[in-house]
Amino acid sequence: MGIKAKKSKGAPGEVVNSSYPSFSLHPLAFSLFRRPPFSLHPLAFSLFRRRGQLLLPSLIILPSLLLFVYLIFETTKLSREKIRQQFAVDSAAFIQMGDYTNLLNRTAYVNGTFPYRIFKEHYGCDSTPCTAGDDNCLQKSDGKGAHCRYDMLYEAGDFPRYASDTGRMPVPLDDKGEWPIRFDETKRPNINENPPQVADVLTLITKEQGIKINISWGDAVRIFTFYSQVYTLLGQVEESQMSVFLNLTSNFSFFRKSYYLNANTKDCHDNYLTCGDEGLAGGFKPYKPLSGSSTIPTNCSGDMFMCYVKKIMIWAKVARTPTPFNPLPYFLGGTLQADGVTPKPVDMTAGGSPNGLFQLAGFNDNFLRRIGDPGYNVDQSWNVEENYFGIDFNNRAGMWSDDCTNQGKPCVHALVASQCPQLGAGNNCVWPNPTPKYQTRLYP
Repeated sequence: MGIKAKKSKGAPGEVVNSSYPSFSLHPLAFSLFRRPPFSLHPLAFSLFRRRGQLLLPSLIILPSLLLFVYLIFETTKLSREKIRQQFAVDSAAFIQMGDYTNLLNRTAYVNGTFPYRIFKEHYGCDSTPCTAGDDNCLQKSDGKGAHCRYDMLYEAGDFPRYASDTGRMPVPLDDKGEWPIRFDETKRPNINENPPQVADVLTLITKEQGIKINISWGDAVRIFTFYSQVYTLLGQVEESQMSVFLNLTSNFSFFRKSYYLNANTKDCHDNYLTCGDEGLAGGFKPYKPLSGSSTIPTNCSGDMFMCYVKKIMIWAKVARTPTPFNPLPYFLGGTLQADGVTPKPVDMTAGGSPNGLFQLAGFNDNFLRRIGDPGYNVDQSWNVEENYFGIDFNNRAGMWSDDCTNQGKPCVHALVASQCPQLGAGNNCVWPNPTPKYQTRLYP
């Protein structure tokens, strides 16, 4: 008995051998082997869209940022140059005005403090009235009391002294706001004015003193010698100071050199002789002392001046041998003619300074007032370098301050002055009341 093959129904035209077990795949198997369709996540599309959104703004912002950086850079360059120019002008103005301050303070010392201290230390007495045993104490002719050499010379108007002077040594004045050092005007009227009135003849020892005080001729000659040496030296010092000052202000070399070194501008490098001319035109040049002359006036007049005496008269007792007809051991003598009566003062222009013997120096009130208040204005322009934006700052009329001499260029300003404690009273601390406390002040 054999096995018969059976036909079974299948797909049309398909013969199925029923001798083998039937085989078919589960639909899930086809799904595993089948390639899934390709698709992008919605987030991917959003990223691509955002990149497109950032690109367009970047094309605008980055160039703007770059321009902003250039703007900051160019502004910094301009600010840096302005700061340098301001420092250069401030430094130059301060240094140049320092010459004025130095001269005023030194002249005040020569006028008051130096002669006061010199004669006080040399001829001062321990007490007033002086007592016997003091080297500088002179007995009176009537035998009633004594007189100090220092007081005798001051009363003759020979030198100035401190108003509250006491004791053997000079009074310290550093803590005083004003130093009232003056001459005695009894014999020399109006010498304490500005300008002072200085007569051609100075009576070193008056005739009245020669009569009332026992001062010998030899003592008088020694006083004359010392006095002339002191004031000759003071005159040489003051003349040197004024000459140096006039030399420094003839072309204002300190201002020019300081500005040249600190500003470092092309104009200064090209022509250093005119460097700083614009800044000097505001005050230093228009009010130049003595209008540029190098000759110092010697007649107590002018912006700055020196005062001299031409001759000196002396009276003193001359020793002689007493006689029955004239028992006095002395007679009143002086610098007289051969007849013994006619005065013949010592000529101080012979053998020394042709101007005579120096007495004091001074400055015109207007000159002192001007350098103190308002002071000297300094306005200096400069050329601005080319910039990235092509803006020409050197031709901007109306943009810069009206104080600028060159209206088209940027400029810097400084106000410099030389002031003393008497600023409100004319800024005169040179004479009278010579107080060497001038200070250079710089204002914006």
